[in-house]
Amino acid sequence: MKKALFIVAAMFLMTSCYTEDNLISLTNECHKLENSKYELTQQISNLRAEVTSLRQERNVLKSGREPRYIVKFTIKQGTFTLDIFEHIKNDMNAIEVEFPVTKDFYNRVKVGQDMTDAFKWGSLVFNGDFSTLHMRVTGKRVE
Repeated sequence: MKKALFIVAAMFLMTSCYTEDNLISLTNECHKLENSKYELTQQISNLRAEVTSLRQERNVLKSGREPRYIVKFTIKQGTFTLDIFEHIKNDMNAIEVEFPVTKDFYNRVKVGQDMTDAFKWGSLVFNGDFSTLHMRVTGKRVE
């Protein structure tokens, strides 16, 4: 029974109207659609964050106070290595800091945005490490 199903499936695939070019074209189209979906999901996430921020700003203004714009950054080292313990150490040593910023800066940065990806030359020269220092926006709020 299994052999018969396999033969029928193989015959169907061989007589199928799809050519290799069609399959490649469909695969490429699927990749484009996945990329579009990812970009649209990111846009939705950014718009939701903006709506939340505007609601926070509105509530502060209603209370009669001057709004303060706070951006939270996570700073951590990235090391080019296959050593899983080095990656765990980098994550454990990450620090989070919050800074008051101008409204213009607050509106320009997005959560998840990498502010810097600086190569650490000292680590290369003295330790032979290929390391970078990442500063990523991990949160925003209005007080």
